[in-house]
Amino acid sequence: MYTIDIHSNKETIDAAIYNLDIGIKIARQNKEKILCVITGYGSHNTKHKIKSAIILKLEEYVNKKYVKGYILGNEVDIFNIRYQSFPNKEKLGKEEFINKNPGVIYVAL
Repeated sequence: MYTIDIHSNKETIDAAIYNLDIGIKIARQNKEKILCVITGYGSHNTKHKIKSAIILKLEEYVNKKYVKGYILGNEVDIFNIRYQSFPNKEKLGKEEFINKNPGVIYVAL
């Protein structure tokens, strides 16, 4: 699994989407099946602008079949319907089930 962190440098939305695109390309070049995108989960229980923009972009990519799907870190649970339909779910490690990090998005390539 290839990991990119687009939350640590307080990036703009445009820069975060650019880094997402680069991360997808690098992961594909390395023949990875899952891309782990660290977006952070916002502060003070408010929606995180970067995370929201990345989710919107991933929805677009899924609709265009550029990526196979995505799942939020806190949705990684065998009883979750989104997890059950997540492509390449067998590539997620045991640690992802234990941590259930809401500041992470897993992208199936």
